[in-house]
Amino acid sequence: MSREEHILVKQDRPTGWRGWIYLRMVEFSLAMVRMFMFLKVVNPHKIPKRGPLILIANHPSYFDPPTLVGLLIYYAGRDLSFMAWDKLFKVPVVRFFTNVYKAYPVNRENPGRGPYVTLLNILEKGGAAGVFPEGSRSNQALMGDWKPGALRAAFATKATILPVTMATMGDLWPRDALLPYFWRSHKIIFHDPLTYDQYMAGKPPEMLDRQWQEQLAARIRTIINAPLVEKLEAREKLRQLRLTARDIAKSSEKSIEGQRAARIAAAKLRLGVQ
Repeated sequence: MSREEHILVKQDRPTGWRGWIYLRMVEFSLAMVRMFMFLKVVNPHKIPKRGPLILIANHPSYFDPPTLVGLLIYYAGRDLSFMAWDKLFKVPVVRFFTNVYKAYPVNRENPGRGPYVTLLNILEKGGAAGVFPEGSRSNQALMGDWKPGALRAAFATKATILPVTMATMGDLWPRDALLPYFWRSHKIIFHDPLTYDQYMAGKPPEMLDRQWQEQLAARIRTIINAPLVEKLEAREKLRQLRLTARDIAKSSEKSIEGQRAARIAAAKLRLGVQ
């Protein structure tokens, strides 16, 4: 794919045997996720079922794109397009699924405007697109700085923005782990969607869109990070409780040892033993 090329992603569902595989794979994938990851989905009813939609989420794991695609199909009956590494489209079996589930390629080394134009095209046709504005998997517990593009596309198409927190995926498959850790809880939180009128409300007339997008990005990042901050605070509180319990245990041990030593010393004095 050349630097300026973009893809016209079809918004209609596959039919025939392709359509059968399409739905069965979604059902099978979600069943596997529930079996191996104890999936908990919070507020799936908040997913808008129609109209242009940009889903913005943190990105701690390889599992994030297929999980979100499956959840939107299952709960809202709509497809979700993600950017995918262009080399995946050259692998025969993988290419089938990336095309069927409406992914579109991006050259990571030299993306150009092609992926952005593709994103605009999806939204202009009333489709839904998923964006990880960090650009790649997170290196830290909280969502980091964003790359431009997602909010620019939302402004241009008046798309609704849906913040999503992958609350525990980083624990299931940390960036430095070769394989995921199965049989752990996996929590995904869908936050309140923001319509165009809602996220444009309060914008000063003299302010540039770019400046407002920066403020909006910080606002959405705070929404996505809130459950992650709560989780980190809970972990820190638990760590402090464990340290306190350990210190108490050590103090008790010292106290018992001191009492024993005192009793031995007293006995020696009574016996006249030096």
